[in-house]
Amino acid sequence: MIAALLAVPVSAPALEQGGLPHAPAQVSTAAPSASAPVPMQTAPAISRISGPDRYATSVAISQHQFSDPAAADSVYLARGDLFADALVAGSLTDGPVLLVPRCSGVPASVSAEIARLAPEEVVALGGPAAVCDETLAAAAGTRPSARLAGETRQGTAAAVADRAFPGGADRVYVVRGAVSPDALAAGMLTDGPVLLLSHDGDAVPAVTAAAIADLDPTHVTALGGTAAVTSDALTAAASGRTPSRIAGANRYETATRVAARAFPDTVSRVYLARGDGTNFADAVAAGVLTRGPVVLAVGPCGTLPSATRSYLFAEQPGRVTALGGTSALCSDVLYQARDAVAPPPPPARPDCSELACVALTFDDGPSAHSSRLLDTLASRDVPATFFWVGQQVDVRPLTTRRAHNEGHAVENHTWNHPQLTTLSLSGQQWQVDRADDELASVGVPRSTLLRPPYGSWNSSTRQLGKPLVLWSVDPRDWDGRTASQIRSHVVSYTRSGSIVLMHDSVSATVDAVPGIISDLRARGYTLVLVEDLVPNMQPGDVVYSRGQVTRASSALDPQDVTLVSPDGVDLGPVRDEAPFVAESPGAVEE
Repeated sequence: MIAALLAVPVSAPALEQGGLPHAPAQVSTAAPSASAPVPMQTAPAISRISGPDRYATSVAISQHQFSDPAAADSVYLARGDLFADALVAGSLTDGPVLLVPRCSGVPASVSAEIARLAPEEVVALGGPAAVCDETLAAAAGTRPSARLAGETRQGTAAAVADRAFPGGADRVYVVRGAVSPDALAAGMLTDGPVLLLSHDGDAVPAVTAAAIADLDPTHVTALGGTAAVTSDALTAAASGRTPSRIAGANRYETATRVAARAFPDTVSRVYLARGDGTNFADAVAAGVLTRGPVVLAVGPCGTLPSATRSYLFAEQPGRVTALGGTSALCSDVLYQARDAVAPPPPPARPDCSELACVALTFDDGPSAHSSRLLDTLASRDVPATFFWVGQQVDVRPLTTRRAHNEGHAVENHTWNHPQLTTLSLSGQQWQVDRADDELASVGVPRSTLLRPPYGSWNSSTRQLGKPLVLWSVDPRDWDGRTASQIRSHVVSYTRSGSIVLMHDSVSATVDAVPGIISDLRARGYTLVLVEDLVPNMQPGDVVYSRGQVTRASSALDPQDVTLVSPDGVDLGPVRDEAPFVAESPGAVEE
């Protein structure tokens, strides 16, 4: 099914909701090796812990972890817009971390949660510049209050470590002093405190060295790669103790490795937090969670990182819970996580040897009109093959990801739409590779098909490692045609096996598509992807339709190829003269 995966809003505040609206399953790219049979997996329940804002989300996490108020002896307050103090508080397990503004009152949801828990004391994390005295006093009310603070964030981390491990710790974790996702993931580690190095992770502040000496661990473990904590800084922090490192190729893989250490046995639940950028507001309170690990995703609606997908597939949790509202992680991210645990079977492919199939293809986007076209295709359950330009993908990454996520094929139309025959082999290869790199950078698989701009190709183009997909129906939609004219031409000239060329950069084309779909279906045609229309295409093949394929092993002069009408009229060379105008990178905000 080619259906729109729209962000499904989840009502807030929400302690935990288990019945997210159904969304179409997507084929996961995280799967066991191709040589091994894929066992049938049980899809996990998906849910969300959130509130209408970051303060209420921290309350929802508190209610989730401390449903029994007697289990919380303390409440910790952390500034809600600067996260350094909250990120090192995961080792404090005697109460939740609640977020508050620095000095503009205590949110009603936080006050109500403190009243529910009735803790023995309320403790501010950081000095008055983090949580001012008035905020601490208002939150504590008549209860005792205290403060864990140092002159710097490194000093505050040392104070937190001393409170959490007054008798010392066998292991200490170190992260760079800048707010980082490695510290976010460290909140699930309970066998030792997290201490901060210098801002860039390349030096050991005196207060951190003193804290390590006081804790007297046997192991000092860095979180993150050498770009986060340098080898020299780790050696200096260890100071003769056993150094080690938990790191992956990126923050997402590092988080899964931290999760594996914190939860070495089978887990029944995994929490999903936003890990891109530096805004971890909806996840910084997650250090108190002990029912499962926290792994990271790209928000608000990004593609689930491969490391996170692989971890979910390996662990097979029974529930995946997002932290924060849909503005942090949209429902599609949860659906991706569900499908990573239990990859749905691939959809049945149409058999175009039995059906009258036609492939609709669109060039030169993504453009300002592409989202409207995707809406049309989704509402009519029609797949399309997009030959998109790398520069345009760079301008419209969300549209590109949407097209891929909804089951369309996103293929290569070069980086900036040159006439390839004017370039050397290496110049042509650069155009194709650069476009593929751009697709990969926005979370879309590298292309398997190439459409040369203007239909212009030569023997070098056939050496670029991809089938060349041309067309057999061209309504010249770019040439001032109306939607009615475009529709009439496509419907009149399309036959079983046709590849139809259109441009989603042309508004009239997008207007024409609903009628084209209706008319072609009324004539008994099944609309499919090019890869289904012409299976088993090989690099160097030149494809005009299902019935006109020149294999790579056969010579072909492009000047000898012409379009022929159903009446046998020679329509001239297969050449698309559509002008291409790139949007400037600053022209579109998505």
